Amino acid sequence: MAEENEIESQLRTFVRTKTADPAAEVGAIRSLPGHAGQSYSFELDANGKREKLVLRVAPAGVRISGTSDVARQARVMRSLEGTGVPTPPIRWLEDDPHWFGRPYFVAEFVTADKLALGDHEFKPEEQPKLGSLTMKMLATLHSLPWEPRREVWGEPVSLTAEMARLDTLLDRPTLDPVIIASTPKLKERLLATLPRNPRIGCVHGDLNWTNCMYADGELKAVIDWELSQIGAVLIDLGWICLFSDRATWVVKDLIPPYVQQPEELAAIYREYAQWPITDADVRWFCAFAHYRFGVITAFNVMLHRRGKRHDPMWEDIALTGPRFFERGLELLG
Repeated sequence: MAEENEIESQLRTFVRTKTADPAAEVGAIRSLPGHAGQSYSFELDANGKREKLVLRVAPAGVRISGTSDVARQARVMRSLEGTGVPTPPIRWLEDDPHWFGRPYFVAEFVTADKLALGDHEFKPEEQPKLGSLTMKMLATLHSLPWEPRREVWGEPVSLTAEMARLDTLLDRPTLDPVIIASTPKLKERLLATLPRNPRIGCVHGDLNWTNCMYADGELKAVIDWELSQIGAVLIDLGWICLFSDRATWVVKDLIPPYVQQPEELAAIYREYAQWPITDADVRWFCAFAHYRFGVITAFNVMLHRRGKRHDPMWEDIALTGPRFFERGLELLG
């Protein structure tokens, strides 16, 4: 409660300066879930208008880079305005820690819900339509010229660099050996079949059904861009296919029950994409998604069990842990 009182005081001072309204007020402050920083929704009354906004600040006590660089995330979202990739409109952002002690951004609150782990239960006939809209959005994102955006998004990341980044998570003696038993075999197969010259473009990096917001039959916003980068675009396709693959999961809460299966999603994506995509490429990136999330699962389960980052959800995901690597090997044949 003390933290929310401090945020309320900071927000009040902040909005009175930003809106040039000395009587501006904030209220209904609510903490939002998420690990890559602290997020709050709040209502702003200023200049005779009431609106709902979201404040996101970088996590305390960590170096501002990568997933903790919330101002970069806001700049990434701003770079997508007017492109057909919907993101929450950014109102204010700064690297300056003057207001909240850390970099921050403020965005408009999007009134919508998720297909997985959301509060609204979408009808069975709605989910495939929204799945198709998501594939259209994804192809649009991957079609964008990335060179003009590299100042914000960064330099391209190769697939070998992606594999190396996962190695840093695997190099831990405290990982659950049951989860990672098949890791070396899948890694070897992935490296042996690494795609040559994959299409490079803007990549969300965590495109799953909990980061897409829907309402009134539309995709209203894509959120959580902390893993965005310039890289192999099919990383996104493989990732959302992983979170749609009912042959993979033991606990299926992360999968919308009526959304298309991976083969169907890939076919829809191909219809909108403006470049050739082989079946072998789709299989490789789906297998890589399984490998990547399997490694992330092992790492986060370790953090949870050691009390470093309490999140019981990872115990549910851990039930599928070994299966991620087994399914990746199946996809590669």
